[in-house]
Amino acid sequence: MSEKDGKTEKPTPKKLREARRKGQVPKSQDLSSALSFGFFALSLTALATYVLERSFVFLKNMLRFGPDPMSSMRELSSIGMHAIIWFLVLSAPFLIIAFITGVVGNMVQVGFLFTTESLKPSFSKINPVSGFKNIFGKKALFGLAKNLMKLFIVVGFTLYTIWQSAHIILTSGSVGLSAVFPLVIELVSSLAFNLALFLAVLGIADYFYQRYDHKKNLMMSMQDIKDEHKEMEGDPQVKSQRKALYKNMLAGNIKDVLESTVLITNPTHFAIAIRYDQSKDQVPIVLVKGQDHVALRMREMAREEDIPIIENRPLARALYKEVEPMDPIPTEMYQAIAEILAVILQAEQSKKHKI
Repeated sequence: MSEKDGKTEKPTPKKLREARRKGQVPKSQDLSSALSFGFFALSLTALATYVLERSFVFLKNMLRFGPDPMSSMRELSSIGMHAIIWFLVLSAPFLIIAFITGVVGNMVQVGFLFTTESLKPSFSKINPVSGFKNIFGKKALFGLAKNLMKLFIVVGFTLYTIWQSAHIILTSGSVGLSAVFPLVIELVSSLAFNLALFLAVLGIADYFYQRYDHKKNLMMSMQDIKDEHKEMEGDPQVKSQRKALYKNMLAGNIKDVLESTVLITNPTHFAIAIRYDQSKDQVPIVLVKGQDHVALRMREMAREEDIPIIENRPLARALYKEVEPMDPIPTEMYQAIAEILAVILQAEQSKKHKI
């Protein structure tokens, strides 16, 4: 189906992240059920003992009311309260185990995931056409076949275990009532444990199938990948980050400011380091250019090294816009640069005369 639709490419990390954000993750309900069933099988002896002990206490409390119907009617509220408490006490360990194993089963498969996307109203959830496809579609038929197979195997395995243990069951009456309970518990625990192993194997296989089916449903076409790339390109944050990185790449090495003859500023937004060394340069060249925080750092370096800083807003903007690092100054800017260099040369000569 994916190949017919042209969706032959694996889902991108962005596509997988969006699906996870919406709660669309590969998860096997069979594996979670197998984990819960296996834990119940391992703790069956303790749970059965717990239930019998609490039931004995409850029956003992009920018998204390005696055979008098009027007495029982007067104590009706007390009987009801005892029954509710008994039910809660008996069900508590089962509910706790089911909750813990359910959480652990989901954590093992998908990790920690909290999303409210599945709670949002959606027309597709009440669309009769979609509902019909969900009931009679290939996925539903596959799930039905899988559940029927599990049912037949579980029933068959149970009957086989009972058949193998028939002689023990038939002769259990001769060992006494006190020994029947451990015998039955042992038999049921062995059966439950073997069934749990079978369900675990089936659950693991189903989990890997769910992962395969999940990625298959998220397959993308080349056009989908191009559209996603364009969408990311259009993200203002991504564009600004890429633009800043590109500017920094083009701005040259900021350490080259130390070799400059003069730093021309905006004064706060732009800074352009100019070098004119007659032994190296035929014409003045731009060593580094920076904007905002880069320009600030360039000014700090220039002050530390006593490099002249000249404020010329039109010239700084023009140099930053038109000239790249290590390029010579354009001819139309010669006069402005020459005037600045002449001022610097005159200042240096004045210092020498003072010395």
